[in-house]
Amino acid sequence: MIWLALVVSVLLWWLMTGLALMSVHQSPRSKQIIFSFSSVTALVALMGVGVNAAAHTPLATVIGFAMALIIWAWLELSYLMGYITGPVKQPALIATGSSERFVRALGTTIYHEVMVVGVVGLVCVLGAGLPNPTVQNTLAVLWLMRWSTKLNLFFGVKHFNSQWLPDNMRYITSYISAGENSWFIVFSTILAALCTYLLFFYGQLATDSATALSLFLIAWLASLAVLEHIFLMMPMGETVLWRWAEANLRKSS
Repeated sequence: MIWLALVVSVLLWWLMTGLALMSVHQSPRSKQIIFSFSSVTALVALMGVGVNAAAHTPLATVIGFAMALIIWAWLELSYLMGYITGPVKQPALIATGSSERFVRALGTTIYHEVMVVGVVGLVCVLGAGLPNPTVQNTLAVLWLMRWSTKLNLFFGVKHFNSQWLPDNMRYITSYISAGENSWFIVFSTILAALCTYLLFFYGQLATDSATALSLFLIAWLASLAVLEHIFLMMPMGETVLWRWAEANLRKSS
C-alpha cells in the first residue's frame, strides 16, 4: 500500500500543480471558462463527500484523495486567478512597520482564508462519524501546510519563484521576504517532517488496507509539502518538474 500511495500522490501532485500553473496564466476569458469548469467539478466532489466517507475500501480511499485535491485546486484557483482574495490589492509600503505589514499581508488574502476554513469545515461536517476520513484529512493537511508556507514567505525564505504568479497577483511579492531563511522555516520544516513520520508510523500500524492506504496517501502528500519547504530554503531547480507547463505557458502568452 505504501508504494501505491507514493505513485498516486506524486502523480496527482505533479499533474495538478502543472495544470494550475498553466491555468492562472491564461487570458481572462480562458480563465473564466477554466474556473467555471473547476467550480462544477469541485461542487460535484463536495456533494459526494458523504457517500465517499461511508465507503471504507481502498478504491474509495483513492477516490476520496482525488476528490480532496479537486476541491483544493478549485480553492487555489479562486485565489491565484484573483477572484477571491482580500480588501488589500496594492503592494506593501516601504515605510510600513512589521506589524502593519503583517496586517496588510493578511488583508491580501483574508476573504479567501475565511472561505478555505468554511469549505474544510463543511467537508468535516459532511464526513463526520463515517469510516473513511480521507477527504477531510487530506484537506486539513493541505490547509495547515499552506498556512505554514504563507507564514514562511512572510518571515523570510532563501528562494521564491515569483514567475509562477500571474501578472494581476504580482503585488503579493512585496509582502514576501526572499533572500535569507528565517528561523521559522527551519522550525516549521522540522515539525512538518516529524508529523509526516507519524503518519507513516500509524500507517504501518493500521489493521486494514483502506486505513493504511489513506494514511500513506496523506503521509506522502505531507512529504511533498516538506519538500516544497526545502525548495523555499534553497534553489534546487525544481521548475524542471513543470517545464511542460511552462512551455505551454509561453505559448499562451
